[in-house]
Amino acid sequence: MSSSVLPPGFTSNALRSLQRLRQGLSAVELVHTSHEFWPYRPGLTHHSNPVLRISVLDSSFNPPTLAHLALINSRPPWHDRDQVATSDTLDYDARLLLLSVCNVDKSLKPGDASHIQRLEMMYLLSRSVSAEPGQSSPSANILNNTAIAIINEPTFVGKSTTLLPFLCARLATLRSPFTSADLPTVPQSKLVFLMGLDTLMRIFSVKYYASEYELRRLLRNFLSPNAEDCRIVCARRASLPNSRILEDDAEKQIQNIADEFIRGERIHLMDIGKDEQTCSSSEVRAEVAAGDNDWRRLVTDLIANYLVDNRLYVSDTHEL
Repeated sequence: MSSSVLPPGFTSNALRSLQRLRQGLSAVELVHTSHEFWPYRPGLTHHSNPVLRISVLDSSFNPPTLAHLALINSRPPWHDRDQVATSDTLDYDARLLLLSVCNVDKSLKPGDASHIQRLEMMYLLSRSVSAEPGQSSPSANILNNTAIAIINEPTFVGKSTTLLPFLCARLATLRSPFTSADLPTVPQSKLVFLMGLDTLMRIFSVKYYASEYELRRLLRNFLSPNAEDCRIVCARRASLPNSRILEDDAEKQIQNIADEFIRGERIHLMDIGKDEQTCSSSEVRAEVAAGDNDWRRLVTDLIANYLVDNRLYVSDTHEL
């Protein structure tokens, strides 16, 4: 692809970040931020809030689809009852696109996008993040307040435990541009993990934990307002009632565990759009490999051009 689409030095910085992470020199690496003071909002007037609400879209991005874009563009599906509704409280303060180089289920396979290619596509996805509700493309990329990061942690409970101290340290180092009146204390980061149904199923599947007791213990720490205070927002399947996540009776154990957190308003189900909820990365890969150009309806134009330029997912017998 043309290097002019990416910021100067993006790929080389991503390579260095990936090397540091793999060498164990850091727990989290910020590959790109929309401005130097991320996750603070641009402009000093928003920085006195004691809490920064950050949405985190953690995915394999192989490739990013319109479903990913709908999730990262989404606004909180709840409203804190103790706050007056304003433009500040109706959106996240910052957004984070997160790629783990270690996945409990997935590993790089021949024909997959490399980690660097996924990071490049994550940047292209960030170009389409809305700066304002209803705005499909920001006029100034700085306004969407989005960052791209990599982490070497396979589980969501581990990701939050790693991200929270990293963000606390970053926020502390960013205090210097502000006076004590603007920012008397380091804000607390509250993370909201955005995901699809398949990811939510893995989080609540006992097979990834030592026992059901350990699963509940870790998730209560992850989601409890008295502990890490994270939330989950999951894209809902249109065919299911609001109170249900799964439709297969064989998955009732997962449903029963999740119910505790749904009732406690730590998990929120959200509609992302009839077309978007049907998009999947695996469908893109399969249609590209089959030579079916209908795959373009599932991704942004920037991502489509990237796949063509880099001949990603193309089989030996078909051309893009």
